Amino acid sequence: IYIFNKFMTKRLLTRQDNKRKADELEEAKEMQQNMLPKIFPQSEHFEISAGLITSTEVGGDYYDFFESNKGELFAVCGDATGHGTTSGMMVSIIKSALNSLPSLPVNKILEELNRIVKKIDLKRIKMSLVVSKITKDKIVLSSAAMPPVYFYNAKEKKCEEILIEGIPLGGLKNETYDILNKKFDKDDVLIMLSDGLPEAINKDNEMYDYDRIKSFILNNVTKSAEEIKDLLLKELDLWMGGIVPDDDVTFVVVKKK
Repeated sequence: IYIFNKFMTKRLLTRQDNKRKADELEEAKEMQQNMLPKIFPQSEHFEISAGLITSTEVGGDYYDFFESNKGELFAVCGDATGHGTTSGMMVSIIKSALNSLPSLPVNKILEELNRIVKKIDLKRIKMSLVVSKITKDKIVLSSAAMPPVYFYNAKEKKCEEILIEGIPLGGLKNETYDILNKKFDKDDVLIMLSDGLPEAINKDNEMYDYDRIKSFILNNVTKSAEEIKDLLLKELDLWMGGIVPDDDVTFVVVKKK
């Protein structure tokens, strides 16, 4: 009877602990979703859409849009290291800081965010982030350790893979970041993404990889930004065969009207 009671007590405690962890996971996922914008910016010059698929664990993927006091539109796509509530905390810090920063060049935005993250010091948790300023005829980019962005030039009918080097936010104090300017003409397309998409592994242990992203863009550039987003989500679902990715998948699509 003693051994049986001990076994049942241990089993009950394990069940309660598992429920607590499941509830915390659900709360963290809900928090992650609540930090994403509910509507996308509207403009007479370009279309914007974005997508996020959460993994089995809560990651730190994030996208957002904000306007400067000069009316300039900024789009960001990011990925915090690790999983769980600590990654969510990093995203909260970035979101709050972005909304309070003055009008700055995109590389200076990253440098200021790096200063803030370094000062708070979440130890091993860092943040990769790409920032773009979008105007009617130009896109300005800067990146802190994010995967390449993809830029489709409609006039030349070419898709360019652009890697902007830089270390994650919270890495080194007083780090500087590079800046890149691209002309933004009719039917050009910009896609910013986290590494969850190219590194998505299917049932056959194959990685989606960057070449498939480039082929997908070239095959769908005639679609609207919203259609590109929907088709990319569908493409990923087919690739994964219905299983959930191990890492969050996030991307932002911008198309010039």
